[in-house]
Amino acid sequence: MTASAVLRASPPDLDRLKTEGEALFAEVVALLSADESDGPSSDWLTAPEPMRERLGPWRITGTRRPPHGRRLASQGSSGARSAVDPTPSVMSSGAALLLLLASLDGGEVDAGVDESTAQGIEAFEAFEPVAPPDAGSAEVLEAFSPAPTTPTVRLFGQARAETSVDTRFDSPRNVAFAENVAEGRLRVALGVDVKVNERIRLVLEGRAQVRLATQREFDRAKGFFEPLLGDAYVDVYSPKVDLRVGNQRVALGANAALAPADALNPRDLRESFVAGDLDAALLPVPAVRAQGTLGQVSWLAAYVPFFQSHRYFVFGQDEALLQPALAPSFDTRRVDPSVEDFAQERFLETRRPPPFLGDVALRLRSSGKWKVGGSWVWMNEKMPRVVVDPEVQVLASANAAGRDVPQAAAASVLNRFQAGETLFRGTYARTHLFSLEASGIVGPAQLDVDVTFSPRQTFFDAEFRPVDKSAVTWVVGLSQASDSKLVYALTYLGLAIPSIGADEQLVLLEPSTARGAPRTAWFHLFVGTVSYALFDDRLLLELRGAVEPIGRSFTLGPKVTWKAREGLDVYLAGEAWVGNAFSPFGYFSRNSKVLLGARLELF
Repeated sequence: MTASAVLRASPPDLDRLKTEGEALFAEVVALLSADESDGPSSDWLTAPEPMRERLGPWRITGTRRPPHGRRLASQGSSGARSAVDPTPSVMSSGAALLLLLASLDGGEVDAGVDESTAQGIEAFEAFEPVAPPDAGSAEVLEAFSPAPTTPTVRLFGQARAETSVDTRFDSPRNVAFAENVAEGRLRVALGVDVKVNERIRLVLEGRAQVRLATQREFDRAKGFFEPLLGDAYVDVYSPKVDLRVGNQRVALGANAALAPADALNPRDLRESFVAGDLDAALLPVPAVRAQGTLGQVSWLAAYVPFFQSHRYFVFGQDEALLQPALAPSFDTRRVDPSVEDFAQERFLETRRPPPFLGDVALRLRSSGKWKVGGSWVWMNEKMPRVVVDPEVQVLASANAAGRDVPQAAAASVLNRFQAGETLFRGTYARTHLFSLEASGIVGPAQLDVDVTFSPRQTFFDAEFRPVDKSAVTWVVGLSQASDSKLVYALTYLGLAIPSIGADEQLVLLEPSTARGAPRTAWFHLFVGTVSYALFDDRLLLELRGAVEPIGRSFTLGPKVTWKAREGLDVYLAGEAWVGNAFSPFGYFSRNSKVLLGARLELF
């Protein structure tokens, strides 16, 4: 029976079909409104091709997700996946109705829909009334037009501005490594998303930021402008494989924020861990990504040909790698503030990986109530291994401590330098990551588990020298999976590093008392965020925090956001860093601050 024959059925059958169709169509609309994801997902790929192309990026599942309650951070156009993936389930009757309608144009449907026929349909048949309705008729069947064949264009953009002031001024004036006490930042992202046809999609995004900072009494006031290419890729969809080429985010692992396998994209370490934008901290990279399904298993393969490191400050900013606790060996005041932020991008490097010797990743993941999978990543580490000649280190330490420089060491260093010896090296090592992952719904929450083994990973000792160790990292996350005004996400990260020597100490991971015997180093981190919406979701109260129990350090970030109007949010936030100077969070203890900002959706 064709679609037209269905519409020419007897009046009782027509009434019954109309009533059932209206109810099922309402269910479909509710399902399609439950969530939106940037790009195809494994669930999305399982739909027949005509249905998949008409639904675009919408996922079809039998489990509804809240519109805003299941993400650890807001997801923009960057393509970062949500904190909780939907549980694949049997397709609802409304979604099944859409698939059935897609197949009706393929021919007669007597004993079911043939799968090959469903895959070959390219357009819905236009639905028309059998005859012009009477003027007094109360029931008129709506006509459905074929899917548009012309390109569709969507603009998107966001602007965010904030200013902050430290809660206390710890550094005296005119000293090396003095802290910044006030900052201002403006970040803008603009992009276009073009769906050329059912097979091709183009995305282009540009980002830029302006950052201002000053020490107390407006000493060493400075600022810089930084443009950045955001998402810029081409999607090509086919029944078997979806291909994405260009600057993009390649997400791996089950946990959205801390999965140890999620290492292809470098991170912007200049973003605050507490008050920063977690999505903006993951930087897109030029890559080729292919994904598809084989039966009940989804697969992903990715290749990143060109190396990009983490973005970080070495000194001169609150998030810099070098803080006073590590007793830096040079005077930062000798670098003019107008150039110090620009000069640091290659400050610790002497050689980068060659082109095309890039990162490779493979991932397999099952479907079903519980998604179980594994991945392998072969990659260049994103932080350099810095090796300083021992004699140079002796001279620098003496100079920093105000002691007399050893003349013999100074003469030796000078002679070796004149002879062309390398006294400083900053290179990037390669490593493997072997990972297992699982995720599923447990009551009202989603549970994510990641375990990763690396046979060689770079750590740093108390003298900031690189040491190679194997490591096992595991992450367990529990996050909101039902619609609620109360939204939460809790994550535990553990790290085990075996074969630590008796005279070794891993900086910021172990206390100084750990030395004295061979051991396995342990690191534990608990991270959480909770928020509650009030006044019809116009007021959002949020708290982020992290605790590291061994070093007894922690950080807290309360935040209050008010929706001034549609697309405009104003917020007041704070950061507190507590712990001793050599603990993970106490290392940044002088950077506690209060922030005031606004976020505007431009399109």
